[in-house]
Amino acid sequence: MLINGRRYLVIDVENTVQRDGEGRIDGSPFNIENYLVSVGAAFIDKDMNPSKVTYEFFAHNDLPPEFSGEQGFKIIQDMIDQADVLVGHNLKYDLHWLRESNFNIKGKGYFCTMIGEYVLSKGQKRSLSLDETAKRRKVHLKKSELVSESFSKGVGYEAIPLSDVDEYGRSDCVSCAEVFLSQLQEYGQEENRGLVPTLSMMNEMMYILCDMEKNGIKIDIEELHKIEKDYLVEQKELQETMEQICKEVMGDVKVNLNSPAQLSEVIYSRSVIDKNQWKEEFNIGLNAQGKPLYRPFMTPADFKFAVERMTKPVKKCWTSICTKCEGKGTVPKMKKDGTPYKKEPKCDNCKGLGLKHTYTPEIAGLQLKPTNANDVSANGFVTSKDNVTKLLAQARRRHNDRAVLFLESMQRLNAVSTYLTSFVKGIERNTRPSGLLHTTFNQCRTATGRLSSSDPNFQNQPRGGTFPVRRAVISRFDGGTIMEADFSGLEFRVAGELSKDAQIFEDVTTGKDVHKQTASIINQKSVLEITKDERQKAKAYTFAPLYGGTGAGEPDHVRNYFNQYFDIYSGLSAWHTKLKNQVLQTGTVTLPSGRQLHWDNVERQQSGRVTYSTQIVNYPVQSFATADIVPLACIRAYKMLKAKQAKSVCVLTVHDSIVVDVHPDEEELCKDILVKAMKHVDEEVFSRYRYQMVMPLDIEIKSGPDWLEGKVIYE
Repeated sequence: MLINGRRYLVIDVENTVQRDGEGRIDGSPFNIENYLVSVGAAFIDKDMNPSKVTYEFFAHNDLPPEFSGEQGFKIIQDMIDQADVLVGHNLKYDLHWLRESNFNIKGKGYFCTMIGEYVLSKGQKRSLSLDETAKRRKVHLKKSELVSESFSKGVGYEAIPLSDVDEYGRSDCVSCAEVFLSQLQEYGQEENRGLVPTLSMMNEMMYILCDMEKNGIKIDIEELHKIEKDYLVEQKELQETMEQICKEVMGDVKVNLNSPAQLSEVIYSRSVIDKNQWKEEFNIGLNAQGKPLYRPFMTPADFKFAVERMTKPVKKCWTSICTKCEGKGTVPKMKKDGTPYKKEPKCDNCKGLGLKHTYTPEIAGLQLKPTNANDVSANGFVTSKDNVTKLLAQARRRHNDRAVLFLESMQRLNAVSTYLTSFVKGIERNTRPSGLLHTTFNQCRTATGRLSSSDPNFQNQPRGGTFPVRRAVISRFDGGTIMEADFSGLEFRVAGELSKDAQIFEDVTTGKDVHKQTASIINQKSVLEITKDERQKAKAYTFAPLYGGTGAGEPDHVRNYFNQYFDIYSGLSAWHTKLKNQVLQTGTVTLPSGRQLHWDNVERQQSGRVTYSTQIVNYPVQSFATADIVPLACIRAYKMLKAKQAKSVCVLTVHDSIVVDVHPDEEELCKDILVKAMKHVDEEVFSRYRYQMVMPLDIEIKSGPDWLEGKVIYE
């Protein structure tokens, strides 16, 4: 059956996987120990059934030693050659295996039903597995029961009975085909036709990501180990600093800094009297959907009274050796016949500890104050990294130097620990013997549509060019360079684009330093008087209002900045109000690309605040910037490199940037391509979405021997 004049072929592969001692599964075709087990393929028509699926094995324990998959390879390749579009669920994975198994899949169209389901989800969280998607759409279900138990026990497809794998694989193909046909019907509905350009772009981007993953990132393992050593030294020093401060403010009480309850006592100097009453008072827990319950509305006075009533001050404690048992913890005791007991009883003075705790009237801890019910947690008060920034502002305002040092150390320790586990260990673990790291890009995980990545997560690294781990990313070419092109203030410009705020447009076109403007308002100084350090600190606040920040809980001079921000950018403020009213009425925001973001059960609370308001004002900006514009720039850069038959390859896209591993003969070529691809991406936006952008886009390009040491070559 032809659909829109094209033949659609559903593809599904099964392969071996490797498991490590920590339960991680590696099914990558770039692991030299993995191999292809089987491929199922079927041309899609309206009457799908397993008998129409061609299923070929290439390796299996039940096959005879002399078996050759050559005939099966020809059969599957012939079907691919006849197809116009390849279809699969999580198709990028199947494409990797087909390519690495020497199938020719070039020149085809691609339709991933996982992407299809994701776009139709409109930002709502739902399971996107083929099994759950098929159940939701009431189509042919996978036969997971044939393999799931074996797979959970560590038995791979190569060892599961051949007939079970065959039946399972055929069923997979049918399920995917019926999901595809069901999705086509939904995309044909009037309210969903505008989503088709987004679907098309994401499927095109999927193949490019497949290429980027195959290209891999060259890693200097020696340099990575040096970075790891530096982090371990810093981690130890930070831990020692925090432990010393705990000793000073808590006394001799042993504090476990990994315990949220004990950390809360150190920071806030109060402990909860009755945790059950505490949870009830502040509505702590999860609703039926597994989401956190809303905290009750309280006036500052009511909140202060509740805290004083339900907690008690933590007192400083000093320890001394018990004078009765002299530190032994036991006291001698004689039998009636005058001989000593073999086992001496515990000392009743120190309860067998050998030490005597003396609690003084002095308040222990750093004595910081919670400000509202959102600062409350099940263990006392919130100590999350998001709350540390607010606590730091309070400590600085009160000139509590010890609290500032503790919180800064805590903040940095959290970061260093993440860098060690997520990045250093993640990179080390996933770098292949070839020296290449093949990270995995995920298109269907975030609510906004922006990319995430795993093995490891490169998207989650700190912004800016000071992250040491970047030094380990080097060129694969002798004399080559790593080139990164980064959009300048993309989300600020997109906020101006979508809100049509005249002041943002003027600030962008005149090159105003908005970070200095922020510092000027916060520090109540002239822009000319702002220091480099003040400007740097102000960056954290510059774009916070774009993402729904209100300054709640911040000191007066910072809250004043948030108020002035929306006076300066009144068009942005009006747009935020418009978005919230629109979502209250329809539940949906539609972007210039046609991509839609939807929220269920949005309501206006008694306080006047709209539920999900932070997401409602943040997601459209983040989505159009990083889920639409950045991928379009990647597509343009990729096509231009291919057209020039360049040796240089795209290896990463992180945040608002594109990273290219540049051959030494192609420095100027790559720079020119990135300028054309990114600065003029508005041409692609108009071509695909018929939307004419008015906000100019600027980029900065750095190039160097590694990803960290790059020098600016274009701005």
